[in-house]
Amino acid sequence: MEAKDAARRIGTAMSRLMRAAARARAQDAASGGIFHSLALLIVLMESGPMRSNLLAEAVFSDPSTISRQVSVLVDHGLVVREPDPEDRRATLLAISPAGRSVVAEKMRLRDEHLASITAGWSDRDRDRFAELFTRFSCDFATSVNENTFARPAMVLPVPAPAVRTATRTENS
Repeated sequence: MEAKDAARRIGTAMSRLMRAAARARAQDAASGGIFHSLALLIVLMESGPMRSNLLAEAVFSDPSTISRQVSVLVDHGLVVREPDPEDRRATLLAISPAGRSVVAEKMRLRDEHLASITAGWSDRDRDRFAELFTRFSCDFATSVNENTFARPAMVLPVPAPAVRTATRTENS
């Protein structure tokens, strides 16, 4: 198979996966879940306490979006605000023990779900897929971090706005 054909198949599969993930996030949010904020908890768990602006950078999000999500996580006791030892005026965000428990439970559920999806696969297929998917996701993340994904720019033409002309009447 040619590289472009394989790339097209991979791209199609990625699009399907991303749409399904977006649907899962939307369903979770509609039921009051925190799936959309799980990435924040994982970053805090892996990296330790950090300022809100650095957390926003770590998850490639807008600081105002992070602020709203963090407020919900603090209200639920999953994240705590701590004084920054280097600048007492600033605060650091840290994952709480309850937050660690939520992450552990979500990861357990994720692993069970993925195991059920691949239950009919051979051990060899599961291992090979895990190896290749890990390799692909790492390479993809590196390309995004290096901003190579955005080149060349994939800009769609924007239609010109319709021009409306006002008609004056004798009474106006």
